[in-house]
Amino acid sequence: MECSISPDAVGYVNGHGTATEHGDIAETHATAAVFGRPVPISSLKSYIGHTLGACGALEAWLSIEMMNHDWYAPTINLENVDERCGPLDYIRGEGRRMTHEYVMSNNFAFGGINTSLIFRRVV
Repeated sequence: MECSISPDAVGYVNGHGTATEHGDIAETHATAAVFGRPVPISSLKSYIGHTLGACGALEAWLSIEMMNHDWYAPTINLENVDERCGPLDYIRGEGRRMTHEYVMSNNFAFGGINTSLIFRRVV
């Protein structure tokens, strides 16, 4: 079954966000290019660190939980966004109440294995 959705339908991105200079700059610019708007984004690694092979599963699950509870966690300890990062709506400080039908969770691995999963709210 093929499914196609507009980038406008995705309301939140859980960024891979490893807090590496080149990685975060590249990810935020790619995200901005895909969505063409300042989509809300935060990184859960600020809470749990980089769990290597488990990060994809954990962050996908937590992204779904945030969508189901209409509350999105901020990136903790993010006070100033590097001016070289892409123009996105960085969730920082307090969490944010939002309701979205779709969320995306990014995970990138060594060797060029890159995954972006999109999840839809089940009604």
